[in-house]
Amino acid sequence: MKKRANELNIIKNHYKRGKFNAITDVEGIKVGHITLIKGKDVRTGVSVVLPPIDPSKNSLIAGGYVFNGNGEVTGLHYIMEKAKLNGPIFLTNTLSLGDVFSAVVEYYKGKIVLPVIGECWDGYLNDIEGRYVKKKHVFSCIKNAKSGKVEEGCVGAGTGMISLGFKAGIGTSSRIVNLNGKKYTIGVLVNNNLGSFSKYLRMGKFLIGESIQGISNKNMNEDSKQSSIIIIIATDIPLTHNQLNRLSKHAVLGMARLGAVSFTGSGDFVIAFSTANKIPRKREVVSLEIECIHEGFLDDAFEAVIESTEEAMINSLLMAEDMVGRDNREVKSLRIEKFLK
Repeated sequence: MKKRANELNIIKNHYKRGKFNAITDVEGIKVGHITLIKGKDVRTGVSVVLPPIDPSKNSLIAGGYVFNGNGEVTGLHYIMEKAKLNGPIFLTNTLSLGDVFSAVVEYYKGKIVLPVIGECWDGYLNDIEGRYVKKKHVFSCIKNAKSGKVEEGCVGAGTGMISLGFKAGIGTSSRIVNLNGKKYTIGVLVNNNLGSFSKYLRMGKFLIGESIQGISNKNMNEDSKQSSIIIIIATDIPLTHNQLNRLSKHAVLGMARLGAVSFTGSGDFVIAFSTANKIPRKREVVSLEIECIHEGFLDDAFEAVIESTEEAMINSLLMAEDMVGRDNREVKSLRIEKFLK
């Protein structure tokens, strides 16, 4: 049975984890997955993070960061310009992005005109040109989204993902921070597709990259350094757009702690939002009151998001299963027990 990082005590956390150790520990957040595995060629899916708003009535303050831009997140320019998130965040494969976009516009007709969708390439295991993610899958993903425990590994958009030479996919984690006596939550969800094996790969004290010789994985022989990751951060800390941008930048340090390298062909994107302030969509009043924390309290949030991102990425690897896909290509999951002895 697969175990998560906290169950294996792989990394030391300085901040307490939330109840589910997931992005859903931020009140009101829901996550949905639709996984498509069929025959030898279909290894893909779609995932959604639903914020606690009615897109026809409210927006949330949001921000983001592009660490390496060889990819696409639709709606990110809008977030960076307007500082708002108007609805759900979707994840899928690169060539299904357009299909998901059309489906979201139809589902939220009159409410959302510029969906936020992050893509990662799953073409090593999946017949990506088949564009198997259809409208019905997007609709089901939204309708079946739920709070509480989040599925990880080879599910939803993470079905065909590969990271650091091993099978990967969706991962999540959370931290509780105490700011001047008040508790807040930071949750992270990743679609981890950082591709080829890294000699720097480590999990806490386990230097996996330095001792990997002799562990077979066909994908390690691939010389491609095409890779990507989408990092979604949710928090109930009242943060401004600029503070969320800064929080997004610190998530990348969680990538580095795992030994990830953002190569020239990598698409590494971060989206962050706060549930603390609801911004009315309609122009009803001239002045809005927005709550935000003093920047002197940001350091705890920075540390917590680094921890959460690192652990979410580790969970995406630990919870993934071996997979055989198109052209009989096989990618094995990480056998962490080899390093725990």
